[in-house]
Amino acid sequence: MSRVKPYKFHELVKALKKFDPRFEVKVKQGKGSHRMFYHPDINGQAKSFPLVCHGKGDEIDKRYIKGIINRFGLPDDVL
Repeated sequence: MSRVKPYKFHELVKALKKFDPRFEVKVKQGKGSHRMFYHPDINGQAKSFPLVCHGKGDEIDKRYIKGIINRFGLPDDVL
């Protein structure tokens, strides 16, 4: 796997939507600061990935970026 750089939350959203516009970021209802990255069709199934975010400028750790790549089956050069 290539080196993964940390992203700010809004940069990550832009990169995912640029790769596939069907990616959505859903805000959990109620208390909490979790965001849900959602894609309706990954190999015929809807998939999601929860992520804690306290603001659009939050830096997302590399471990979570790798998790998103693995969960959605993205090529390494996307992020």
